[in-house]
Amino acid sequence: MAASYNTRLFKTHPADFIYPGAESFVCDSDHSLSRRRFLQTLGFGAVAVATVGYSVPAIAKSDLVLPFRIGADTLPLHYNENSMGMSPKAFAAAKEGLKKYANRYAVEQVLTLQSDLASHHDVEKEQVILGNGSTEVLSAVATFAANIDAVVVEPSPTFGALRRYAKSRGMNVITVPVSDSFTIDIQAIKKVTMQQKSAVLINLCNPNNPTGNIVKRNVLSDWIANAPENHYFLMDEAYFDFAASDPDYQSMLSMVQKGYDNVIVARTFSKIYGMAGLRIGYGVATAKTAAKIKPFAAGFNLNVAGLQAASASLADTQYYAKSVASTAESKTILIDALNELSLDYVPSHTNFVLHQLKQPLSGYAEKMLANNIKVGRKMTQSEYWNRLSLGTPEQMRHFVKALKVFRQKGWA
Repeated sequence: MAASYNTRLFKTHPADFIYPGAESFVCDSDHSLSRRRFLQTLGFGAVAVATVGYSVPAIAKSDLVLPFRIGADTLPLHYNENSMGMSPKAFAAAKEGLKKYANRYAVEQVLTLQSDLASHHDVEKEQVILGNGSTEVLSAVATFAANIDAVVVEPSPTFGALRRYAKSRGMNVITVPVSDSFTIDIQAIKKVTMQQKSAVLINLCNPNNPTGNIVKRNVLSDWIANAPENHYFLMDEAYFDFAASDPDYQSMLSMVQKGYDNVIVARTFSKIYGMAGLRIGYGVATAKTAAKIKPFAAGFNLNVAGLQAASASLADTQYYAKSVASTAESKTILIDALNELSLDYVPSHTNFVLHQLKQPLSGYAEKMLANNIKVGRKMTQSEYWNRLSLGTPEQMRHFVKALKVFRQKGWA
């Protein structure tokens, strides 16, 4: 059942999680906390980080392996990747790029992708900022913000790359706890930003990672329309495609199209397009703002296979629709099972779901790994919650089959 939480999440910690392997959180020793205490703690919290990973047994004990998992394929449900893989047309384009142009600098391909993205988003090509993954775009924005002596304000918890880049540049980062319902507390963030005497970079991941929540459509646009010119908004929309059909959601690309110089939208080909390994991301801003950010971005330092695959992906609308539908089906399969097993979860607008366990995560993850199922790292203070990435519908059916046996055995 959704949103019936019984443990604490997200505590302030000086470290930052590093993409993708260190999105872990410090565990709290108290595992029997009430929902009220959990939500109260969430109100104080910020992302906390602990050591990455979980223990792996040197030799998997035979009594841990379910008969139907013997020799089964690995289920990689831990990094928020797209298990469908990239579009066949994108794959063919990547192969062609390697065959014809691997010995050449990707000058033409960079210009082509910039033009393709500009057309796709109804902007000018000068407005497109490319990066090796959207994290490089975040890094470039952080450098731009540091050069204007901006203070960073962001919700907590959220994806930690921007915060890490900002701190490495000596910037002050102010975190504002999410509300008791996990939503980003816009009013609280606005209050903090208006207290700053310098320029401000407001970092908003929407949908948010690791919670999966969205900020409702009019809330952001109204804020941006009335914000001071030196209050810049970095909208990290890595999971945009999974939320786009929700009538409560709106991309802030519309504000860029309207000419707001203080809005930068970051996107990636890693999620909906299944290209995490090829590292292509991008940002969109007004031409004036993009010109200030581009000196710190990738330029032509991009790989030809990824560039050609990205352009092909944009053109493959059939694959895009299939990817959206596949993710929705996988989520339904998982949610139905969690409801059946009375395991609580946080409703998500992304390709992952944070769900409850009845047993500690460390032992659960170890047993799942013995069955060749990777379920991820610790994302909460408690050992009793797991953020599970969505695989293909077939993979989720295999996972659900294992999860149900785990519950019968008292392992989950």
